[in-house]
Amino acid sequence: MTPAPTGSAGPASDLRLEVVDLIGRPGAHRPYERTARATGEEGSLAMRVPAGDPIEVSGQIESVVEGLYVSGTVQAHLVGECSRCLDPVEEDVDARLDELFTYPEKVPAGAEEDDIVTLDGDEIDLAPLVHDTLAVNAAERPLCRPDCPGLCAQCGARLEDDPDHHHEVIDPRFAALQGLFEDEDADGDPGTGTRGDA
Repeated sequence: MTPAPTGSAGPASDLRLEVVDLIGRPGAHRPYERTARATGEEGSLAMRVPAGDPIEVSGQIESVVEGLYVSGTVQAHLVGECSRCLDPVEEDVDARLDELFTYPEKVPAGAEEDDIVTLDGDEIDLAPLVHDTLAVNAAERPLCRPDCPGLCAQCGARLEDDPDHHHEVIDPRFAALQGLFEDEDADGDPGTGTRGDA
């Protein structure tokens, strides 16, 4: 089982909630609302919440027999680069939060440890949940627009700036022959590839 993390992965100090009033009281519930400051690690490899930017988290904590059930939403503004042309890209994420913080004594026998988050003490830390939710919902291959032409694979030129941009591509199997004909042309030979009369 996984104990409630200490918040190393995210803006923990802003997302710790006191829940002593809800522990052991099935049916009791109350709303929560927090504004956390991003560490710069929230999001995917391609899209991140800039360090210091706000992450809005709100919802409800409900006491159930097994523990405390947290529901709500996380909202954040992410920035990154287009995966094709490398232009700046922005993305707003509004994602659902759902997690059951289980009392240690209520963990089912034989349960997979990675599937259970246990309640440790009288606080709930939403930082790891927020971190994981943003990572799942942030774009992995963001695009500035769906039909972005990207960059030239050979020289890196922006195809948006020059739609007619292209390169003459020579089959590498014939590259040596092309060099032979160029040498013959330089010597005045027409390069026909035929032998002269004896």
